[in-house]
Amino acid sequence: MGFDGLFFGRVDLQDYAERNITKQMEMIWKGSSNLGEESWLFTGIIPRTYTPPESFCFDAFCDDEPIKDDPQLHDYNVLERVQAFINAAHDQAAGYATNHIMMTMGSDFQYENANQWYKNLDKLIRYVNAQQVNGSGVNIFYSTPTCYLYALNKVNRTWTTKTDDFFPVSLNPHGILTGYFTSRPALKRYERYSNNILQVTRQLNAFSNITLRTAIFPLSEAMGIAQHHDAVSGTEKQHVANDYAQR
Repeated sequence: MGFDGLFFGRVDLQDYAERNITKQMEMIWKGSSNLGEESWLFTGIIPRTYTPPESFCFDAFCDDEPIKDDPQLHDYNVLERVQAFINAAHDQAAGYATNHIMMTMGSDFQYENANQWYKNLDKLIRYVNAQQVNGSGVNIFYSTPTCYLYALNKVNRTWTTKTDDFFPVSLNPHGILTGYFTSRPALKRYERYSNNILQVTRQLNAFSNITLRTAIFPLSEAMGIAQHHDAVSGTEKQHVANDYAQR
């Protein structure tokens, strides 16, 4: 498929619970019976959607306490924070088949004050890793999905497989995310019809001797906005849907 792996956080509540117990949070997804092995994709489910462990959000909009590493402070908290993070790492690792885990740090609209984040992350890395001399088996560092996949490949493990999809998704016993499949059908049709026009226009422009790309930009930009997951899904309020359609 051209991808080395896929990671996502939204999965059905019961599916998540079962996979977490059986250490099957990562797998080979055989999504198509027709395309064969070329379509197989390593897939990982990220805990907490993509947010940090509880009490470790260091963003300016979060209320979690920073790491206070001056021993003269009355609220010095390094030992407590370090142990809490090590516990969180062990809790997360319990659902995965190797000794590598991806610990996401951040969320929507965060890192506007990146210095505050990285200042605390630097401290967290330093003090957590320092506990290895005391017998801790936790080693944390800045990484990327590519590096994470590389480490998993080196394990040379045979992964479990999945052949169906991940729908429907429920976040609680009475909260199933299915309404957006059919909500606001007029907006969905408008978006699809407009995209047909955009793609035909792009092809005609490519075959012509005159470059009119700038004339296509307004529709292309409007389509980019309308295809946002809070737009074409129909989960927005009516006046917001009207604004998308107007564009």
